[in-house]
Amino acid sequence: MSSASSRSEKFLTVGFYWAGWLFSYAIRYALGIVAPILMKLYHISPQTMGYVLSGWNWSYTGGMLVMGPLVDRFGAWIVTGAGSVLWGLATVALPLASLPASLFSIRLLFGLGHSMLIAATAASVSREFGSKERARAIAFAYSGNQVGLAAGAIFAAFILVRSGWQAVFYWMGGCSLLLSAAWFFFYPDRRIGTRTSPPNSSFHGSSWVDFFRHRSTWGIALGQLGYLYALGVFVSWLPGYLVLERKMTLLQSGVVSALPFWVGLLATLGGGWLGDYLVKRGVTTRRSRKGIIGTGLTAATLFVTSAAFVKQDWLAVTLLTLCVGSIRLTTGSVNSLPIDLTARAAVGTLSSIQNFFGNIGAVLAPIVTGYLVNATGSFTIALVVAGGLALFGAAAYVFVLGDIVTTYESPDTLR
Repeated sequence: MSSASSRSEKFLTVGFYWAGWLFSYAIRYALGIVAPILMKLYHISPQTMGYVLSGWNWSYTGGMLVMGPLVDRFGAWIVTGAGSVLWGLATVALPLASLPASLFSIRLLFGLGHSMLIAATAASVSREFGSKERARAIAFAYSGNQVGLAAGAIFAAFILVRSGWQAVFYWMGGCSLLLSAAWFFFYPDRRIGTRTSPPNSSFHGSSWVDFFRHRSTWGIALGQLGYLYALGVFVSWLPGYLVLERKMTLLQSGVVSALPFWVGLLATLGGGWLGDYLVKRGVTTRRSRKGIIGTGLTAATLFVTSAAFVKQDWLAVTLLTLCVGSIRLTTGSVNSLPIDLTARAAVGTLSSIQNFFGNIGAVLAPIVTGYLVNATGSFTIALVVAGGLALFGAAAYVFVLGDIVTTYESPDTLR
């Protein structure tokens, strides 16, 4: 394989995953944008809307336990392609729903459709990128979700105001299906099945359960629970917070709620660059990953807790923006850990374990927030809880996660 060909394949690999994360997160967030309208139109309480907003995450979380091993067994191309078709069709079908139960059910299908993305991204990056460049590759791919949240918020708000809430999902679902067609024809590694690799890492297992013999599995699982709970509060309830707590209009909430995610985009890319820079400068992978994660999640706790109590709208938005940026600073390091810890043939499985636990937090975030808002009439307690979970995640990643041994220095080992 020529150097140019290798660079081209790397670019296409992360580019497709960038686009996949963009659409999946834009569609996730779109329901949060239209939630105030649906609550008024169909008389849905904040508590019930919390369940509706979490709907995609139930199947997304459960699907991870299956999708990781499927990616390891059949390869990223066919598994991701099939999933992208399902999440696109579920998005186009959402306007058919009018009751909370039907909204919840269709979002279940959407969540199942993209439940393979984390495992597939990790498995593909582990094949194409070496240890000194994988944090940047992961960060670039995951930066697509920040663009999806930011641009999707603005796009959804404008379509909502001009054409109604149903048009939001027709447009987003249709564009996502076009991406699915491009994936099947242009993704560079279109093999069905994967080449196995020898378990030359001490951190591996012959079955899913075997991973739990290792302390580091619990570290990344519990750490991800805290990380994704904190992030899940913003992904599900930030537009609602701006409308219900800060009394903004729907259009204002769509524009303002995009700001934290634009900053999150820069922080995601910056955190990935910093992680690889530290490793290249001789800092151990362990110190690099733990330092970035611990600092980012602890700072997020301070920012979101402060935002819960300030009176000025501009200061609250500023603090929440800094909070999201601090969380996203950790993205490249957090999602590189399964690649760092295990053999390439099991990366999808370990990523699924990490994010299965993480998405328990993400499932709970909109529900707990809805209950707390319903009970207290404000978001103050809900934001403090989000800060506490971010700090819990930092502690798990720093103190429970053990040593990190990079399995492969070169992605070409098995080519």
